[in-house]
Amino acid sequence: MTSRRLEQQYLRLLNQVGIQPVEITLQELANKLSCTKRHMRTLLVQMQQAGWLIWQAEAGRGRRSHLQLLRNTHQLLIEKAEQLLDSGGFNEAIALLGEDKQLITPLLRAKLGYRIRDDYQALRIPYYRTMSNLYPGTPLRRSELHLVRQIFNGLTRIKEEDGEVTTDLAHKWRMLDPLHWRFYLRPAVQFHDGRELSSRDVVSSLTRCATLPLFSHIQKVSQHGPLSVVIELNQPDPRFPQLLAHHSALILPENHAAQPDFASHPVGTGPYRVAENGDWHLQMKSFDHYFGFRGLLDEVEVLIFPDLARPPSGTPAVLSEQLSMANIQSATWLSSSISDIDYVSGSAASLTGKPSDSTQEMFLERGGYFLLCDSRSPHWHSIKQRRWLRKTLNPYHLIQRLIEPIRPFWVPATSVLPTWFHGIDSGDECPPFPIDSAVESEDRPVLTLAYHAQHPEYAMLVTEMTHILAAQGIKLAVIQLDYITWAKGEANVDLWLGTVNFAVPEEWNVGAWLLGSPLLRQSITGGDEASLQAYLHDWRNQTLSSEQLIREVIAGGWLQPLFHHWMRLKAPEHAQGAHLNNLGWFDFQTTWLEPE
Repeated sequence: MTSRRLEQQYLRLLNQVGIQPVEITLQELANKLSCTKRHMRTLLVQMQQAGWLIWQAEAGRGRRSHLQLLRNTHQLLIEKAEQLLDSGGFNEAIALLGEDKQLITPLLRAKLGYRIRDDYQALRIPYYRTMSNLYPGTPLRRSELHLVRQIFNGLTRIKEEDGEVTTDLAHKWRMLDPLHWRFYLRPAVQFHDGRELSSRDVVSSLTRCATLPLFSHIQKVSQHGPLSVVIELNQPDPRFPQLLAHHSALILPENHAAQPDFASHPVGTGPYRVAENGDWHLQMKSFDHYFGFRGLLDEVEVLIFPDLARPPSGTPAVLSEQLSMANIQSATWLSSSISDIDYVSGSAASLTGKPSDSTQEMFLERGGYFLLCDSRSPHWHSIKQRRWLRKTLNPYHLIQRLIEPIRPFWVPATSVLPTWFHGIDSGDECPPFPIDSAVESEDRPVLTLAYHAQHPEYAMLVTEMTHILAAQGIKLAVIQLDYITWAKGEANVDLWLGTVNFAVPEEWNVGAWLLGSPLLRQSITGGDEASLQAYLHDWRNQTLSSEQLIREVIAGGWLQPLFHHWMRLKAPEHAQGAHLNNLGWFDFQTTWLEPE
């Protein structure tokens, strides 16, 4: 990498002679930089070796030599930032560019892909938003759910291949009686900061999650020596080891609340640790002291820029030309990285390939988009009104309004899993209020819908819903909420638009979602708390299955499935072991890059 001193001398020279070719003597150049001819000759050689200029010296007294500077200020800045990115100095590169999106975004586009250097393997993934909350036990979106599994461990975990529960931080467990379970911890497990895991961390973590609805039957968690805990329940739960594999039960350091910025820079025991997490960059590195098999990828970087498919207008022409010549490697691309509209338009073809290109892996998501009727709204107290909503915003009607190129990626849903078929109870229907399409727009009755911000598809769906309701004389008011507010259902609205994905085992996770999510809990029984607690009790003791539960909820019209989405994954040809999971990502631990 060139020295800062040499860059400063070049900028002085650029300021003195400009970018156009000139005929000049060595002495004249030395005078301009206030140095000796010998030193000037050394500077010219170094700058030419860096590719910054062309110097054609002419021999003889008074003969003028040819000089052409090849880099302007922008180009030199970008070149320096590229060198910093290539050497791992991401924050330094961003600081150098001063967070100028017109410079940063195209540079990041050119740096996507992978790098293999001296057996060090790094994969770079584009993503459209930051992921600043990686805190288990708080509302987490699907990408964050995947990432916390790479960072943390639970006492137990679920095997992806068959959905069965198996050991993790606990190497053994035993049900002492229906209300008491004992778990034995692995010795010498280290957190990312070097501290060893002990039973105190487990007691602290499980006592914390006992405040959540799914874990409300945990009566007491006791330490029995440094590597053993006993958990007392107030209700039998035959599937309790499976519950402890839930993301809310991941084990955190006992002192995590005192650690600064723990949500964005968490410390766990998992195969990957967070090295950096900011507005432009999430960097995760393999944890060398992981108690299991070390991750094959040394580093995973998520490069974050909202305008992935649209290079910012106003990018300097010289910079655009410079970047257009860059060797843009094939990026690891997730279908959640970019909206389908941007994908089918071809505006991101250099990163994702053309829509007609073969996809490495794809399957219909286990989950999908849904509407939820808020039980606190006066407009859904009768099932007749909820039937009207299902008929009016039916997914088969909605999909015909979507632009034709994206329809193959969307499948109308009859339940939350694509293999299930459930429907609202048949019967009479009626609108939530008298409808007169002739009424002036400002006097029309209003339904209010909420969705969480930073989702690339919601605007498209809401636009079509707005048109459908307007044709019936109803105005749709829309509000965007931050994800945590949305997930807690903390808004005065009539409808909630959302999406969910279920990890394996999918059926169990459907029940955990319905009975554990604040947004769902407040409405799936029409606000009847006694019915909700009965559902939870029966689901725990396995007299009520998740499929029976979702059938009742959908039959009542409170939850109305909309679409399943085709999830897709493309990875560089050199990437091995990158398999699409239910959360739309792949396991970093088993992915590796085959050298050329």
